[in-house]
Amino acid sequence: MTRVHIALLPRDGLFCKDGRGWFTSASGRGHGLEWPWPSTILGALRTAWGRAEEDRANVCFDPGDWLTRTAPIELGRMIALRRPHGAPWATEHLTWPAPLDAVWFEGEQEIQRLDPQQPKLPTLGRDEDEAREALWAPSLIRTEKPGKLPIWLSHADLVAWLTGQALRAPGQESLALARRLQVHVGIRGEELTADEGVLFSHDVVETLEPRAEWAIGVEVCLPGEALPAVATVGSDARPIRIESLPKALFDPPEELLTAFHLGSVGLRMVVATPACFARGWLPDGLIEQGSQYRGQLADLGEVVLRAAFIPRPIHISGWDMAAAAPKTTARMVGTGAVYFFERADGRPFKETDARALWLAALGARTNEGFGRVVPGVWNPTRSNQ
Repeated sequence: MTRVHIALLPRDGLFCKDGRGWFTSASGRGHGLEWPWPSTILGALRTAWGRAEEDRANVCFDPGDWLTRTAPIELGRMIALRRPHGAPWATEHLTWPAPLDAVWFEGEQEIQRLDPQQPKLPTLGRDEDEAREALWAPSLIRTEKPGKLPIWLSHADLVAWLTGQALRAPGQESLALARRLQVHVGIRGEELTADEGVLFSHDVVETLEPRAEWAIGVEVCLPGEALPAVATVGSDARPIRIESLPKALFDPPEELLTAFHLGSVGLRMVVATPACFARGWLPDGLIEQGSQYRGQLADLGEVVLRAAFIPRPIHISGWDMAAAAPKTTARMVGTGAVYFFERADGRPFKETDARALWLAALGARTNEGFGRVVPGVWNPTRSNQ
């Protein structure tokens, strides 16, 4: 197996359909994802490698051959990238989903940190899980509605956030992917009229900007020969160009390692790609022990989960090309989710822990690129009451 690091550059936008039907809104159109799921990227890479292998062997694979020959291909770490046109890839081009432990109020110059606090009142949920009731919750002094945060953060901003620094308020230069509406029309040749059965529209996420371009960075294991220079991705097989990437782009930033050098009492863990856990929102390895969720997390030893800021679950499916049938839908934790931990024995988290957790894989389906996380420092604030 050969491990390679590549960038996938969509040349005509992206359309990766979400789980909603074609006519689930008044507009009667298909809805596209903001960013492709890792399983979609893995499928595109397997298709590109398999077609190149067919050309090399001068054969046409049947569905069984496709499954057998492409099964060893695995997707590792996955990152989003955005660079100025013509610039070589560099660390500052990394782009990240914004974490959920941030809040901003209009008129403020900085984004506020949403630190968890020990609970003072029970929740309105069913009183059947003592450990869940004991989880710390975010506490806001202000009562007005927060402003809208950007979906994406630059690499510099995310590293600053993970190391405990303040962030400036979002401005007009906030990172965002533009969308446009693509209309498809079928024509009846004998009548030269529109075929209503082939009349539909859907979102297209634009990845080319006047001054920059977006790309998908991946680490992939391949059995043998390299990938072709051009491939396709998404629901309507839009073209992508494949370029090599420096391996250093997947390494932890020095600023983060420095922040952990003296030790951090707590650990903030941000989900960078959707995570698949057996118990829904709760990371694998953690179980209820009295009023706490405790267990083994990666190679950190025994940890205690103090808080979890989780978005609404996402439902991930897809199309099985070999079986010509939809895949089973999985319910996963969305990107930007933040978990807060302390070690059970009270030891701080050090530089070696941060290095091991950077883009580490947690949960199930990690060979498809799911469950990638990044660490940050956290100093818990305990109530005196």
